[in-house]
Amino acid sequence: MTSQYRRPDVRQEEDHLPWRRILAIAFAVIVIFITLAAWSWMILRGREAALRAGGRTMEHAREGFQPRGVVAGVDQRIFRRQATGEEGLGKVLNRRKREELGRFGWADRERGIVQIPIEDAMGLVVEESR
Repeated sequence: MTSQYRRPDVRQEEDHLPWRRILAIAFAVIVIFITLAAWSWMILRGREAALRAGGRTMEHAREGFQPRGVVAGVDQRIFRRQATGEEGLGKVLNRRKREELGRFGWADRERGIVQIPIEDAMGLVVEESR
């Protein structure tokens, strides 16, 4: 666009960008970004260590991992221990329950209710349903 009102005594000034100020702001932004990234990394690392069992690192946790007692809220004694060869509490309980389900006996003597092996009971139920 041309202006109809030109004045010969007024001239346009050259455009100058304040490069020093722009570079100073860019440098400040980069420094703030690096500072915040380092700070968030430290917070994340601290939170991760707090949530990890015993505050151990993953490399340390993988070395010689042997569950003993209660691990992560699970009572490990109910499982069979491989090293000692002994039966765990859960396996002992399962064996006792299977023996109980496989024998005859009184469930309630006063009311005349008897207990029969589970295989026989399932056979009787199948015969009744036919």
